[in-house]
Amino acid sequence: MPARTAKARIQKGKDLENYVVEQLKEKGIDLRARRSYGSGNSNGIKADIDTSATVLGQAAGFECKHVDRINIPEQWKQTKKLETLGYEPILVIKQTADKYGDTKVVIYLETLLELIK
Repeated sequence: MPARTAKARIQKGKDLENYVVEQLKEKGIDLRARRSYGSGNSNGIKADIDTSATVLGQAAGFECKHVDRINIPEQWKQTKKLETLGYEPILVIKQTADKYGDTKVVIYLETLLELIK
């Protein structure tokens, strides 16, 4: 049964953020990556992950969502705000029923095409 309490939802988000940090380190992208404490609730880092990783010359702005149901338009709204702060917006979504290895990412099509060309 999905976690319903506020504390459980916060923990699910932290777990996903930790997973993304672990992946950034394991892939050798940023060995100093870490969760941004308060991620967006403070005057510090606005993205969920504090990383030196860049995407097409801009800082990578990870917004992590651990959700029961995917709602990309709603979840993208918050992610898109990172763009106005100079980040390349990257929405990371893990559904509760999925394994971490099934985590998905939403980015702009143009960004994807530039990355793979």
